Amino acid sequence: MKKYYRIFSVLAVVCGMALTSCKDFLDINRNPNYLSDASVTTLLPSVCASTVAQLGYNGEVLGIMFNQFCTQGNSTNQYNTAVTFALTNSSYTGFWTNPYGATLPDAKIMIEKAEAEGYWNYWLIGKVLMAYNWSILTDIYEDIPFTEALNPDEFPYPNYDSGRDVVYPALLVMLDEAIAKESAAKDKSLPSVNNKDFFFEGDIDKWVAFAKSLKLKIMMKDFAKYESQISSLLSAGGLLEDDAAVTCWENATNKGNPFYEMNIRQLNTQENVRGCHTLIEYMIANDDIRLENIYEPTYASTLSGSTTLRGRFEGLPYGTKPETSGEEGVPITNSSRWLQAYDDPTYIMNKAEAYFLVAEAYARLDDAAKAKENYDLGVMAGFERFGKDGSSYVAEGGAYEFDADNMIECIMLQKWVSYAKANALDGWFDRNRTGYPRLAGPITVRVSDADYTKGLTEGYELGTFVDPGTNALQAFEYPRRLMIPTSSSQYNPNAPVTKALEEPMWWQVEQGK
Repeated sequence: MKKYYRIFSVLAVVCGMALTSCKDFLDINRNPNYLSDASVTTLLPSVCASTVAQLGYNGEVLGIMFNQFCTQGNSTNQYNTAVTFALTNSSYTGFWTNPYGATLPDAKIMIEKAEAEGYWNYWLIGKVLMAYNWSILTDIYEDIPFTEALNPDEFPYPNYDSGRDVVYPALLVMLDEAIAKESAAKDKSLPSVNNKDFFFEGDIDKWVAFAKSLKLKIMMKDFAKYESQISSLLSAGGLLEDDAAVTCWENATNKGNPFYEMNIRQLNTQENVRGCHTLIEYMIANDDIRLENIYEPTYASTLSGSTTLRGRFEGLPYGTKPETSGEEGVPITNSSRWLQAYDDPTYIMNKAEAYFLVAEAYARLDDAAKAKENYDLGVMAGFERFGKDGSSYVAEGGAYEFDADNMIECIMLQKWVSYAKANALDGWFDRNRTGYPRLAGPITVRVSDADYTKGLTEGYELGTFVDPGTNALQAFEYPRRLMIPTSSSQYNPNAPVTKALEEPMWWQVEQGK
């Protein structure tokens, strides 16, 4: 058997030697010697951990920046390339190296071992996690090595497969296979999973629900093709109504939430990631009390004793770094930090997202009643994540009341907000798939960047994305993909020509000006 086990830093994998619990896998910089032949009970925690490692750091960075929840702090430089769209084929390559070097090979071995031993609970979970990881790869890069990817002895230079024609259809088959094993996976004579599963602690019902919601997410990329299957899936029910997240982080070096570990503990600064006008102004205008769970109040507001949302929270212009002093300067104390904690959950799908996905499907099926029902559940789930009641926001006359005349935009705007402090990378995918939030182009959100100067720029509409103040792309252009990393493009003769960052994939709408 080829030895696939790799050791990566936090930028790639969060796993170590398999022991007995989630905590044993949290040391993200250990360098152990792997067992030469791991068991399924060893491999499952490794696959869970490595799944969230890359998404929990780089996925969070790109998600919160591309969704304009945050921008680079005006006194630091860590994420300049992300917020100004100046990405190259050397940017964020862990999205590629982590799944191909660790997660997918481990999942493949686990599935094979579980099938040979008849451990269908491990097999089902492995299948779903493998499908999920493949889906993220093709969502980021479009065409990818797939059918030949995990057989390096036979295919050292794997061909790339079409995301549309090969990868997505294969993932739907993979998920159907997993769902079909539900009964076998519940056999009480099987070895228990419990805390070896960092997402659902071995709850097969929740894994099947997640598999169904992941199916829906994939099929929505080609709604016309899959309309009848989508309708049948919705009618059958049983989709996800829970968060799919890792929550077992510890307050110790290399054992916390991946973004917290890198951005706070290891970089040793809290000034990198600041609130962005785009989301903050939208939430203030709607008196959205979740602001206090997403951003820190400005230091200046703690001195003044302000109690209003407007007085407590302040953003920076997107992709622009104002001076920190002078007449037009914006002191650091007058902008809000992105709120981070070591125990922030790391999501691969969240409850609100799952409801909004169903709401959108019903809207496209022209069933406004069911679209509204699931939209309301989605909005309220987005509040419940922070222990808040969102029912008044969706009530008649509420700030987020369902708009039956503009169902898709209404749903997608609230879905956009719900990705803050969750799996924000999916908000990037959704924006490119649906065109919402729309692109406002080369305009600022606020009239002035000067200290505490309020008022929206004339012509700016809340809930639309502005071009970065420093922009590596053209006006109204937005990142649509990441470029194929040089580790493949330069060394695999079968790699295709790398497409430009702004070139849409087959499932993405036009720029949506």
